[in-house]
Amino acid sequence: MRLPFLIILFICLTCISKSNTPLSIFELDTIHEVRMHFKQIKYWDTLISKYEQFHDSDVFGQDLILADVIIDGVTLDSIGVKLKSNFSFSIPGDKKPMKIDFNEFVKGRLFQGLRSLNLSNEFPDPSMLRNTIAYKIFRDAGLHAPRTSFARLFINDKYRGLYILIEQVDKSFIAKHFEHQGGELIKPLASSLAILPGDTMSFIKNFEIKSKNNAESWSRLIQLAKKINTTEPEIFFDSLNAYFDFDSYLPVFAGDIIFNNWDSYFYGQNYYLYRDPTENKYYYLAWDYNVSMNNYNVSGGDFPILPGGSNSHLFRLPLPSKVIANPILKEKYLSEICRINKYMSLDSLSAFIYKMHDMIRPAMKEDQGKIMTMDQFEKSLTNKFSISEMEFEGLLTFIRYRHEQINKLLEIEGRKCR
Repeated sequence: MRLPFLIILFICLTCISKSNTPLSIFELDTIHEVRMHFKQIKYWDTLISKYEQFHDSDVFGQDLILADVIIDGVTLDSIGVKLKSNFSFSIPGDKKPMKIDFNEFVKGRLFQGLRSLNLSNEFPDPSMLRNTIAYKIFRDAGLHAPRTSFARLFINDKYRGLYILIEQVDKSFIAKHFEHQGGELIKPLASSLAILPGDTMSFIKNFEIKSKNNAESWSRLIQLAKKINTTEPEIFFDSLNAYFDFDSYLPVFAGDIIFNNWDSYFYGQNYYLYRDPTENKYYYLAWDYNVSMNNYNVSGGDFPILPGGSNSHLFRLPLPSKVIANPILKEKYLSEICRINKYMSLDSLSAFIYKMHDMIRPAMKEDQGKIMTMDQFEKSLTNKFSISEMEFEGLLTFIRYRHEQINKLLEIEGRKCR
């Protein structure tokens, strides 16, 4: 029996539609392909030179060089490329972290709604999964957190290794997550929002205002810092709640504690602030988790959830100290510790982690620029070893013991979250 002509036509059109649907760059069930093409013969020397010249300056755009890129078969000419980051840039060899800018040279152009895209080498994480897992936990918990995926990077048709694609916190990210755009997006360079009387210049030099960089923006940021530093703890929530969104800060604060993430607000960097121009309120956004979920010698051990024991200096910083000293915020914070810890469990993550680990294995085998050996990669989920003089706990091992440890610490405070 023959199918009616219209049914056959419908099936054919459906197949064509599916085959022509572009693959989302943050699809996690596949390894994407990014192919950069530079016309400059000494393009790598130029990238290194521009990084060294402009990385620590406040000059923007001068560090980019021109290239073409093909992403999952889609060609974009005249994009900007630069080398980025600090610690992960120090990897031996040429597998440096990079950034693609889609609209620096062609103004207004976006790729799948993105202005730019980060290619992270994930140094020194031997599992290549810590950023992906941390952001997944935050997104699953309902936070504004970047998306990630995996990609093989080719430069002038030579395979340069497996990279993690990370969504940039920028105007496109703000437009996706916030109803009101046009406010200031702020990135700290080395500041936990501490400000000393009579030393405003030291405060200013430790921030970048990525958008709306003007005198009013700086004045508002300085006033926020002064409020945080001078408001008495007992009225901290009531006084700051109109200007600072605690619902965006407290889950990230809790996550950084649970993840032992020292390279964060605790270190004066790796977070963003966004001021909603309609509400005149600052939101707190998480960033950079490649050295989290570990027990480091540099951190002195696991973070406590409240002051006491090792690493209690974290709770003397401006925001944590006022949160812990305010009864309302302390209760909210402990609730977030309980909530975020539920997402960081083997029940929630082990199947996903094993799936990602298996998926990226072939690309890792081909990767001649990786800092770890394949044996270290294979054992990175359960074994502890050193990468570039930094000791890493197995990812699954950390998740298991830290999840249980946090529950025990909560029980000491009279809370049961299981």
